[in-house]
Amino acid sequence: MRTSVDLHNFLQSREVPHEISVVEMPARTVSMAAATLGLDESEIGKTLIVQTDDSAVVVMLPGNRRLDVRKLKKITGANKIKLVDIEELVNLTGYVLGSIPPLAHAKEMPVYVDHRLLRIPVIYTCGGQSNAVLKIKPIDLISAGNAQIVDIADDGRV
Repeated sequence: MRTSVDLHNFLQSREVPHEISVVEMPARTVSMAAATLGLDESEIGKTLIVQTDDSAVVVMLPGNRRLDVRKLKKITGANKIKLVDIEELVNLTGYVLGSIPPLAHAKEMPVYVDHRLLRIPVIYTCGGQSNAVLKIKPIDLISAGNAQIVDIADDGRV
């Protein structure tokens, strides 16, 4: 199983500035992470691994938004989009559920980052372990993950 050390080594090998911190209690949800870190949910990066018609992709959204499946279908050209199951999630990423960072996965996958994350100076996201938090600038994350900047989040909750 991969850990925060693997994530740190991946980022360090690419000379990407970052911090990985250990928190006292694992934050299992965006709202728990925001409360633990004293942040707004929009400053938390939510990472999802989704299955398109023929491949898995990584999507990263602001924590206060949901994935807009129609937008992702249009970007990827896929007819179907679904979250990967837990077993496949571990196989693709090498990390356990609740610890998955947006990069440094066991299998290379395309990475899509919602453009709204560029509005904040620093993103906080899963750091490779259930009690680890990655702090990284959005532009550094995009560069390290060779990510595409896209519009894949919903337009806000009503």
